[in-house]
Amino acid sequence: MKVLKNIGKWLIGIVTSTIITAVITGQPLTGLVRFRGLSQTFLKSTVPAWAFAVVVLIALFGIYYAVTHLPKRHPIGKVHFIPDAHNCGWSKRTDTEMNVRLGGTFTYDELSDLIVLRVYLQKTRPTTDLLVKTEALDGSGRMVAAAELWLQSRCSQRAFLHMNLTPVLGTPGKPLRCKLVLLDKFNREFFVGPIEFPYIGPTP
Repeated sequence: MKVLKNIGKWLIGIVTSTIITAVITGQPLTGLVRFRGLSQTFLKSTVPAWAFAVVVLIALFGIYYAVTHLPKRHPIGKVHFIPDAHNCGWSKRTDTEMNVRLGGTFTYDELSDLIVLRVYLQKTRPTTDLLVKTEALDGSGRMVAAAELWLQSRCSQRAFLHMNLTPVLGTPGKPLRCKLVLLDKFNREFFVGPIEFPYIGPTP
C-alpha cells in the first residue's frame, strides 16, 4: 500500500541520514543505536508494546485519511446585476411584511456555476419560498418558472423574482435603497448593490 511504502521510505531516510551525519562529523552512531534499540523493543516486547505500535499505525492512517479527504473549498466569485428600468419595486403588504419585485440581468464571474436558493434584502428574511422566472437559455425568449436561480459561469441570465420579506424596511410612498443578498446551496452569501426600488404599492 502507498501509505506503508511512504512510512518505510521515512524510516530508511532516518537511518541513512543518521549514518551519513555520523561519518561526516566523526561522531558515534548513537542515533542509530537508539533506533535499533527502539526497533528491538517493538520486536521482542510483550503485547502492550505491539498494542502501542498498532495504535500509532492507526493514527497514521487516520492522519492520511483526514488529509486526503479534506472538504474542497468552493471559490467565491462576485455576482453582478443590471436592473430593468420598470421591473423593480416594493410595496407594503402588512405592518410586518413587504413585497419586493426584482427584474434584470445577473452574471457570475467565477469559473463554476452558482445555484441560488434564497434571495432577500439585507436586514430582512424571506417569509415564503423563492419564486423566480428565468429566460430560457435556448434563445427563444420564453420565461421558465423555477424554485432556484441558476447562474452559469460568466453568462448573463435574465430573471424576475418576487419576494415576501419581513420586516418592512421602507416608508410607503418612498423609494427603498438596499443591498440584495443571494444565498447559495453552500450557505454562502453574495451581496449585490445597493439597488433602488421605487414604491409600487397603493399611496398611503
